[in-house]
Amino acid sequence: MYKKVKETDFMQSVVVIMSTYNGSKHVVKQLDSIFAQKDVDVSIFVRDDGSEDNTISILEEYAKTHAVIILKGENVGWEKSFLLALKKAPEADYYAFSDQDDIWFENKLLFAIKSLEQCKQELVMYHCNKISVDEGLIPFPHQIKRIARPLNRENAIIQEYAQGCSIVINNKTKRFIVERIPSQKIAHDYWIGLLCYLFGKVIYDDGKFFYHISHGTNASSEGHLFKSWKERLYRFKSKQPIYYFPCDDLLRLCNDRLSNQDKEFIYRLKNYKISFKDKMSLMFSRSFIRTSILGTISLKLSVLLNRL
Repeated sequence: MYKKVKETDFMQSVVVIMSTYNGSKHVVKQLDSIFAQKDVDVSIFVRDDGSEDNTISILEEYAKTHAVIILKGENVGWEKSFLLALKKAPEADYYAFSDQDDIWFENKLLFAIKSLEQCKQELVMYHCNKISVDEGLIPFPHQIKRIARPLNRENAIIQEYAQGCSIVINNKTKRFIVERIPSQKIAHDYWIGLLCYLFGKVIYDDGKFFYHISHGTNASSEGHLFKSWKERLYRFKSKQPIYYFPCDDLLRLCNDRLSNQDKEFIYRLKNYKISFKDKMSLMFSRSFIRTSILGTISLKLSVLLNRL
């Protein structure tokens, strides 16, 4: 087993959280780009989400020469897998999240830490921009514009804005999150982004610090506009929830931090199916919107048809 020696006490330690699932074709390039990071003390904590290929054996071989800890788990889906990994991760100054199939630029973590180092005692999340590319690393002509922060507190509850593989948080934020793991199926990037926006601070860097590679097999539809709409349509047809619905978890885990206005809005969301007044309030609210016109139309239709 590889035993890591810290290069210097002045380097900030970063644990990169990764969830793998049948990632044998691409994971080594992602790992290589993480360990090529400049001027940070980096290690990786991987939770394998029940891979059926040789991902585990690749990780175990890589761990012989690099600071990689592997946790083998049952298949629970990437949303829950990342949060379970964060909960089990060892102590560090900072925590980043990584897909299994992207490529990071060598200064990605360093720039994140420079932005975060003045906020060590705060609940804070950093996220950055990326370049969306095909498997040949050719940039797509249309790059989806990132959302720096939610439009408002209502928008934050109904629309994710931070991409998981761009997120870096400090130790205080990590502790805050793992004490509030949602019981519902909610993505780690959505949940961390929501809690940091509602109760802490969000830092956005429009610099592009990694290639987000479209392989066609990515677990998340993040950054893939057509795939995202296709997935939403599938959920609608199969009568699944179309959006993340964090109301119960927010009330259970964060009740003491929610404002009265937050709670009033959350209860309107919870009751819109049985209360005509609450439904109409959401339908005609100017703050209950998404960032695009099409997204807002989809949201309002979902309320009208009881399909949030």
